[in-house]
Amino acid sequence: MRLPRRHAPGRPKGPLPEARHLLTRRIRRLIDEAHLGNLREAAAHTGLPYATLRDLYLGRTTSPGLRTLVNISEAYGTSLEWFTNDDASASPRLLIEGQLPPDPDYGRGREGRRIRIPLAAWSFARCFLELERKLTKLPPRNDRPVIGSAVEPEEVRRRLTAFLLGPILDAQHEGMVKILGAEPPFRGTRNTTAEEERDWVELLRALGKFWDLALSKE
Repeated sequence: MRLPRRHAPGRPKGPLPEARHLLTRRIRRLIDEAHLGNLREAAAHTGLPYATLRDLYLGRTTSPGLRTLVNISEAYGTSLEWFTNDDASASPRLLIEGQLPPDPDYGRGREGRRIRIPLAAWSFARCFLELERKLTKLPPRNDRPVIGSAVEPEEVRRRLTAFLLGPILDAQHEGMVKILGAEPPFRGTRNTTAEEERDWVELLRALGKFWDLALSKE
């Protein structure tokens, strides 16, 4: 999902220098598409210092250490070759694939839906990844929060997605919002516009802030 760029608080001020090096172009593409240019969100996702990513983004550094590139490649699901070879075909992973129950509008008996959660919706994406990491470290028992005794990755994702998207699912049921990026799709959500995609990201960001507050009280 490619989204229109917007001003990002974590983006360096002033005009960017020309990206003369392939590595610089790759890093800018990652951060612009995954985080709408927000280097602070990219730092949180990769675990790298803000200053390290800033220098890569600006082109001040074009030969980072191997550990730095490994961190970035693992965070975005791409190969190391993608940063150094213009012909490398492995595209970065800029989405989390959640799992949802079937849509009642499509009748019974259908398999659950995959739903795309853009990393650009970072506050929500961060909650999703952190909660998944914490819960899967706990023993699989019926009293485990949210995911219970589930062990299969798809079932874990299905329960976690349904939990975190619960407020939006309720609003969808009442006809108040449209959920985007689901396959099979929700009724009326094909051929989405760039504006709708931007609104979906903003909606997920707002939901992420809600969960930040709710989970911090636990």
